[in-house]
Amino acid sequence: MALAAFRCAHCGKRAQKEAGHVNRTRELGLRLFCGRRCSGLGRRKHKTKAQKIAEKREYDAKYRQKNLALIKAKKREYFKRTYNPEKARIERKKRMPKHVEYCRRPKYKVYKQKYDREYRANKFGAFADAYLLTVDLNRAIKERASNEQIKWENRTANKAQFRRREAKQKERSRPRNRDRRDRDPAAVG
Repeated sequence: MALAAFRCAHCGKRAQKEAGHVNRTRELGLRLFCGRRCSGLGRRKHKTKAQKIAEKREYDAKYRQKNLALIKAKKREYFKRTYNPEKARIERKKRMPKHVEYCRRPKYKVYKQKYDREYRANKFGAFADAYLLTVDLNRAIKERASNEQIKWENRTANKAQFRRREAKQKERSRPRNRDRRDRDPAAVG
């Protein structure tokens, strides 16, 4: 076994290794190190923790984008394997007061109102904009109308009087039986 001399790429000391190893490494354009310690130190990137975290975040984002179906399948399988409905019910009950408080916030109410409006409009597909315009138009009309007008349109004003008149109208339009034979079945015959 022939040995070849070289200079360590990290510490700069002269060292010897098998000639075949040294020759292969030089052909590939790689660096030679005298031992494991210099090899480890020489391969360090000297990056800060923040740089490593940023690189990891970028890598994870690309990985998630590339393997989305696989990740979702794994999560679905894990959820089926570990889901406990009773535990979930208890957890939901614990969080319920916070959720109710969150829903009462004015900021959430504004957001929810906007979301519901868009959700209802999407049911009309291509005519969603027309639906929204119609809703806005109806709201503007109702804002201008007085309470009496609104009650009259909805038939809630003078309800009892309206029903009495309607009943009388029906009574008048019903055919009257003036012929005696129509009233008395024994007379026919």
